[in-house]
Amino acid sequence: MNKSRVGVMGIPDKYLDFDEIEDVLTSVELAALLAPQVADRPKYWKWVVIAACSGLQGAMVCAFTDSSGTSILKEKSAKEMLDFLHIAEDQRGEYPDEWLAPFDELLKRCRKGSSTCEPLVLTDDQRNDIKLLSMFRNKFVHFLPESWLIEKVGLPRIIGVALDVIDELMKRPRLLRRYDETWRERLAELLRIARDALHLPGGSP
Repeated sequence: MNKSRVGVMGIPDKYLDFDEIEDVLTSVELAALLAPQVADRPKYWKWVVIAACSGLQGAMVCAFTDSSGTSILKEKSAKEMLDFLHIAEDQRGEYPDEWLAPFDELLKRCRKGSSTCEPLVLTDDQRNDIKLLSMFRNKFVHFLPESWLIEKVGLPRIIGVALDVIDELMKRPRLLRRYDETWRERLAELLRIARDALHLPGGSP
């Protein structure tokens, strides 16, 4: 009988191991891998935009999640989950589906803050750039049969705002207390690579 090799944390190598932190890291890693190539392959901006938006959404999830895990869900989904959790375990029915709140709603909640998440402070320019990032991402993911021109000059700035907000959210004290330093070092290096490639502040000294 063949035995699967065992990887990190005793998980067999045949499985992909993801959590909310790895989701952010993988997204930023893709941006860092492709950002150095956009000068020669400008169409790769599509994947840099998608990666940056994915990383930002993941960072909002990490920062805003509460102990019940319901603070980042759609309102109806959160209510169903809270109702389920308040029922005695031996009387619970089927586990309810969990539906993540949309990107714009997560951003709104992060900006407002909560008892477990300090408000995210953004300038008007940052909010506008994040709105553009989300719009670009949605058009790329749900592409229609059309011709679409994007002015390249503003893309590094827009990606830079996303990277800055990811950096800020992932440094929240609650996250730093929950996880070890390995992922923080990895994230810092990936952010540096992406910023350097796009000639953004916050890269190498």
